[in-house]
Amino acid sequence: MKKDNINYFMVGLFVLAGFVLLFVMMLKITGEQTGADEYFVEFSNVSGIKDGVVVSYGGYAIGSVNHVEPVIEDGQTRYRLALWLKPGWRIPVDSRARIVMPALIADKQIEITQGQSAQSLQPGDTIQGIESVDMMALIDSIALKLNTFIPESTQNINQLISQLQYSADQLALLLRPQNINHLNSFFQHADESSQNMLQLTEGLGQVNWQLDSILGKTDQLLDENADDVRHSVVELKKSVDAISGRIESVMYHLDASSQNMNEFSRTLRNNPGALLRNTPPAEPHSVE
Repeated sequence: MKKDNINYFMVGLFVLAGFVLLFVMMLKITGEQTGADEYFVEFSNVSGIKDGVVVSYGGYAIGSVNHVEPVIEDGQTRYRLALWLKPGWRIPVDSRARIVMPALIADKQIEITQGQSAQSLQPGDTIQGIESVDMMALIDSIALKLNTFIPESTQNINQLISQLQYSADQLALLLRPQNINHLNSFFQHADESSQNMLQLTEGLGQVNWQLDSILGKTDQLLDENADDVRHSVVELKKSVDAISGRIESVMYHLDASSQNMNEFSRTLRNNPGALLRNTPPAEPHSVE
């Protein structure tokens, strides 16, 4: 009986020691938050954030998220996070807090970036929050765009390959042996034409030089015979003036003749018989 009591006592002692150890461990885990300083931060998106998420300062863990509370302002929902940080920890007033994911498969946490101000925030103050890019949402967006882009790109690539194949076929037809001979002949004639054009250009240059020489001699000839040319022009003007006077006289007589013919024609139209009944003028009598 005494032996059984000892066994019961040992089992109870072992169980009691386990409870004490568990209590110490729980106190170790939660005891750090006892007397912690509380700060606040607000975000519009807290995906992956829950109570107990680590809060780090420059990569060093200084606390955790106590609770998350939704706040509605001007019809917009924001989320207010209560942060329990180590007591006495200095946080400059221009510090910024944002949601980060230290590794690709790590849990998200709140990272406080140290500011440069000499003034510090006091417990109960709000730390300025910076909205972070949601990597999962970004990956989903990229995947969605890729799902749309890849089929379109594949179709465009197939069309490009078809066009390249068609161009290759056309090029193969163009580069057939008979076409190559035609091309060689064309280039040969082009070379000959270039030489002929060069010779023609040289000939035109020589003709231009000769024309310049002729114009120079003409100018010299005009300068040397300027007086004779001026005298000839004056005489020519006099002759033209005389001829013009003669032409005016002739035109005057022609005008008078035209009027007489008009009068004669009018008389005939009015009295055609006047031409038949006309008597010759009387001859003058001779004096005996």
